[in-house]
Formats: sequence, structure tokens, C-alpha cells
Amino acid sequence: LAHAARMAVLGVAQRVLLVAGGCAPRALHRRGCVLLSGGAADPPPQPRTPPDAPGRFLIRNAGNEVEIARCASEDDLRVAQARFGHLPQVCVAGESNAGKSSLLNHLVGRRVSRSSSAAGKTRTVDWVCVNEAVVLTDLPGLPSRDGQTKQLWEASFEPLFRAYLAGTPSLRAMLLVHDARWRVTAAVRAFVDDVRAARLPVALLLSKDDLLESPDRRDALLERARRQLAFDGYHVHYTATNEVPQGRKSRRQVLRLVESLAGTDGREGSAALLEELVAKRRARPAPPKGLEA
Repeated sequence: LAHAARMAVLGVAQRVLLVAGGCAPRALHRRGCVLLSGGAADPPPQPRTPPDAPGRFLIRNAGNEVEIARCASEDDLRVAQARFGHLPQVCVAGESNAGKSSLLNHLVGRRVSRSSSAAGKTRTVDWVCVNEAVVLTDLPGLPSRDGQTKQLWEASFEPLFRAYLAGTPSLRAMLLVHDARWRVTAAVRAFVDDVRAARLPVALLLSKDDLLESPDRRDALLERARRQLAFDGYHVHYTATNEVPQGRKSRRQVLRLVESLAGTDGREGSAALLEELVAKRRARPAPPKGLEA
């Protein structure tokens, strides 16, 4: 049995695309779980990002080693689980065009997620292994508000997500990315309710914070999202660029959150951590308008 299992893994390992140092990918097999090493070509370096000491952080400011498994089926998920299941995971979910891909690329410091203005660009569950230390999983986009991807979500994406959720014991928590300017749709609310029922902790990331015109507007949209999601947990306002101070600050904040979640002993520990962060935030004196996290 051990020999058979080893041969099966070796057989799947032949179905890969290799991407190293930004070179063009070379197809070794046309089917199966797509494994990428090194990630896609890096974007231009962002300004004012200081270097890290080697080995100090799970995800560094630059020079991260990345391996990606793009899973289009439950069989693919099992292959990825065999390869990366020993590592802590945090998954990223959100509506199409809410900013998931921009968030992941900003956090890792290189292009690991395919962004597009077209809804439904992410059609696989993408395991992004960073520095052989932590996995950030990019989930297919939730149904877009114009209804374009509703059938695709119900027929393909949702069953794949449910299989991922049930078959990934190392999954610590979910980062739910929501464009702060949008109202919460019924589909997103139902999705979050299902995730809560599965006892997966959720942190809310309000994206595109730099596009809000005033602190008062920011606060009002936060309260609206909380109310529509019935959410009283931990949140972060996120800007996916280092061009502005808030972008650099929010990146550091989310990286610290990912590292803290990775250091827990599982979903219960992650839930306790998020509750502790909320309690600490509430105990702090209120910051000046526009400076709160």
C-alpha cells in the first residue's frame, strides 16, 4: 500500500507547470492539479518597503519563495493536501472584483493571484505556499452582484469550496474581503452564515479603503457592513498598495494577523485569538477620526 501511494503521488507530480524566476511556464502534462514553483513574474517593486532579516517572518517584504497548487477538482485538493497539509492555512474569500487578488499579491509581494475586471477569473482553489511556512488559499469569487457567475458558483465553485473546507484540517481561519463601498448581498451573507456554521473563524477585510472620501464615510460603511453581515468580529481596513501610508500599515497588520493565526493550534485557537484582538481594540482609547484600524 505504501508503495502504491508513493507511486500515485509521483504520477500526479508529473502533472505540473514549472515557473522559476519569472520564466515562461513549460507544460509537462495537460491535466490534473497544476503546481507552480516560484510564482509568476514579480510586479515592479513597491516603494519604501524595508528588507527583513532572513527567517524572521513567515512572509517577508521581498524574496518570498512561492509554490502554488491550482485545484479544479476534489482529486486535486487531495493532492494539494498531501503536499501542503502539514502547514497552517488561512483562506481568502470574497465577491468577484472585491480585491482578493490585489490583497494576495500585495501581501506576498509578487503576482501570485490572477486579477481581472471580469467576474469569475479565479476558477480553482489555489493553495499559495509561501516560504514552505504558511499557505494562503485563494478561493473562487463569490457570485458577482450582476449575477454573471451565480450558476458557475452553484454548479462548480461551491461544491469545490465545501470539499476544501471539510478536507483541510490545517485551515485556521478565513479572511473575507469586502469592497467597503458595496452593500452586502444575500449570497455573501448566506456564504458567511455557512462558514460560521462550519465553525471556521472569520476576519473581515474592508478593501479599497483609499477610495473612501472621508473618515465619516469610512465609519458609516463599516457599520453598514457589520450590520448586514451580523458581524461583530475583528476587521481591518485594507489598501492594497505601498504608495500610501495606509497601504503599508494595513499590510503589516494583516501579515501580523496571518502569523498569529498560523501560530494557533487550530480553529478554536484562532477563534480565541480573534476574540482577544477585538477585546483589546475595544479596551483602547478611541483614536482620532480616520486613524482607527
